[in-house]
Amino acid sequence: MQNQENIHTYDNGFHPKEVKLKDNYKFYRKGIVIRSITRLLVWLVKLIIIIPNFFVWGFKVKGKKNLKKQKGFVLISNHTHPFDVFMILTSIPFKKIYVTTLQSNLGFGIVSKFFRIGGAVPIPEDPKLFKRFNKDTVTTLNQGFNILIYPEAALVPFCDHIREFMPGAFHYAYQANATIIPSVITYHKPRGLRKLFRRKKPCIKYNILPPYHIKDLGNKALTIKETANELNKIMSDYFNEHSDYFKK
Repeated sequence: MQNQENIHTYDNGFHPKEVKLKDNYKFYRKGIVIRSITRLLVWLVKLIIIIPNFFVWGFKVKGKKNLKKQKGFVLISNHTHPFDVFMILTSIPFKKIYVTTLQSNLGFGIVSKFFRIGGAVPIPEDPKLFKRFNKDTVTTLNQGFNILIYPEAALVPFCDHIREFMPGAFHYAYQANATIIPSVITYHKPRGLRKLFRRKKPCIKYNILPPYHIKDLGNKALTIKETANELNKIMSDYFNEHSDYFKK
């Protein structure tokens, strides 16, 4: 596995304004009104991206059955496309899913407000707020809500492998005794008519893998480490087997 020294080096050309969170900042908004608005927004985005999904990305989803009857889970995925969070959320619009994100991602004005409405939850930079964020995250999972966490931590567009995992997602799953749903974004050579639209760019598939239940090894740190390693291997094996775009 590669080290994490420069995990936040990707620059998309947009630079956010500095964001400061209030001491009483509410990370997970669970009221019925905001949840209803979130669901409507997700469906609206789903309608908006129908055309780019088909013509631009050649997007497909596989494995929705693995989410059947699941709730209070930690959803993990590789982070390899600037719009993969929209692809993921609109692939499973019937599930309410919060998405952890960098605090700085709230600094894009009106766009960030839509992110927030859509379920974005900033990871606070302030140590005191971070402590409360950790507690609120576990509580949210225990209440049956679902959270998407990118264990690779940062976006690397079209990365040709699964990168090293940070421990956060597995720590929260362990603390809440929550199921982990691994998922993998894979890249494929365009075939048929899609060759006309994609040419040299790959088609994208979102694959939802079977639920994973943490095996308690009697030691918290060891359990979290081994869980991260095992899921990294599961996702790496799947990515390497199915992403034919990178195969020579």
